[in-house]
Amino acid sequence: MPTESTHASDLPAGAQAAPAGKNHDGMPRLVALWSLAAVLLALFLAWPYQQWDFVRRQSILTGWVRWVSLKADWQFCLAVPVLVGWLVWLRRDLLRGLPLQGDWRGLLPLMAGLFFFWLGYKANTGYPGFLAVQFVLAGMILLVAGMAWMRALFFAWLFLFFSWPMQPLEDSLASPLRPRTAAVAASLLRMAGVPAVSEGSALQSAPDTARGIEIGSAFSLDVDAKCSGINSLFALMMISALLGYLALRQPRSRFILFACAIPLAVAGNVVRLLLLVAGTLMFGSEFAVGRRLGEHQEMSLYHMFAGFAVFGVALAGMFALCWLFEGREMKRNLQRRVAGASPAGGGTITHAARSPLAQLAAAILLPLATLGICAGTDISFQVAEPGVRLHLPLSLGDYQGREYDMTASEKNLLDPGVKLVRNLYSSSTGRQIMSTVILSGFEKRSLHRPEVCLPSQGWTVTDRTPVTLRLADGREITVMMVRIFRDAEPQPGTRIRSRAVNFYWYIGSDGTTCPDHYEHVFLSYFDSVFRNVQHRWAMASIFVPLPEQRVGQEDPFIELGAVEDARAFITQLAPQFMPAQPSGSDPPASAP
Repeated sequence: MPTESTHASDLPAGAQAAPAGKNHDGMPRLVALWSLAAVLLALFLAWPYQQWDFVRRQSILTGWVRWVSLKADWQFCLAVPVLVGWLVWLRRDLLRGLPLQGDWRGLLPLMAGLFFFWLGYKANTGYPGFLAVQFVLAGMILLVAGMAWMRALFFAWLFLFFSWPMQPLEDSLASPLRPRTAAVAASLLRMAGVPAVSEGSALQSAPDTARGIEIGSAFSLDVDAKCSGINSLFALMMISALLGYLALRQPRSRFILFACAIPLAVAGNVVRLLLLVAGTLMFGSEFAVGRRLGEHQEMSLYHMFAGFAVFGVALAGMFALCWLFEGREMKRNLQRRVAGASPAGGGTITHAARSPLAQLAAAILLPLATLGICAGTDISFQVAEPGVRLHLPLSLGDYQGREYDMTASEKNLLDPGVKLVRNLYSSSTGRQIMSTVILSGFEKRSLHRPEVCLPSQGWTVTDRTPVTLRLADGREITVMMVRIFRDAEPQPGTRIRSRAVNFYWYIGSDGTTCPDHYEHVFLSYFDSVFRNVQHRWAMASIFVPLPEQRVGQEDPFIELGAVEDARAFITQLAPQFMPAQPSGSDPPASAP
């Protein structure tokens, strides 16, 4: 097997020429290897770190394996450590020729990683722990082995990031991708002579008033999260990074291929939508998409196989880009990488020996000291009192309310300890407003976003907009306004559209308010670590249904009137359940 050499361009200043393959370590490698391995196992496999979807705290790696194993969309993460091991194995001949030459600059990433470790341990969340794994590994490699080792292992270290399920990015990226996917599909259908329109994440056949054809009569699809490209995006990004490393030589070409994973994922899902439209037009919606059973969408076999188009289109695009960038060299690059050979050029040199005993001691003692700090950290969850009153008035101005209890399905869906009050208000003008205040349980992540619940009820989200309101008591809050609709066909040839606007916001124990789900999650962890405030969050929801209308005959002024009525209603209702001096500002009380 050809051996891989280190080149002058990969070495820092001060490197000296030496015979290839000879080690000049100031200490046995096995001592450093097993010492660091023991420290890493203590940090990430043995220490009870997080309580993420489990009853008791689990270590970072144990919690990661269990959580990823339960999430089908993220199970590819389990293969990443194996691939990282293979990438390191490909460079084994190069690593044998490099002596351990510690570099004190490794203290910076090591200290950063240990800080993230403590931060996630204190906040009881896994994502800082994932960062801790990355930075601690980088710090130990650089601190004990040196810069040449870090450069040799840099791609393998960077590739390890694909091990961690980035679920927050999944939600934040899915929202803008869904309407864009629908818009691109609608444009391509029109170019092909199929009249189509998109509204938000909905893709529907266009109306034809002259022929009496209503919107959505031929096909009506909603680009949910599974059709937005996001579920396949991270797997495709991983494949593009690995393919670029193995098949391409130029860093610029590798970066372009990696960046193209996003549009290629969207392109694959556009093709998937086009296949679903074609199947609907030829064989009907039940064959192409599936049946809706209550609030559950049953996926058809055709729909499932259309999903393979995502990877087919994306992989074809990736190989086409590789061929465009490298041409006939792509095959040689693959053979060279897999065989472990390096690109031609450059003389073989190694570093002068330098004993890393002091750096190894630092790499061992600092993590052990961090575990000692964690052992002395107060991690008891002292939940504060709620920042809301679970009471809604039965009368508010011209509105008269009627109480509605939590349904059985809501009790099954929501986490234990979650409470709510809900009133349906009606005015003399006929306006109806559903007002709900939901109080979280004693877990930090027990509230769900309306954007998650509404699509499962058949609603299509058109857009979401932050709106600033001044309450009747002078306080100013920002709420999120979501516009939604859903269509029904009560009788053949008649399509009815129901529209609604939904305002919601989150209220912390100290009266803090925010309109965004992930902002309230961030504040939960930030305040628990740095302010010692354990919020028991509440979410207020104001739901305003609009009169049903025939599809394509909606009056936009009806929605404008509903928005103005809802804004005025919120300014009067919010002070009723949001006290100016919330009880959560008092010392926290222990959770039962």
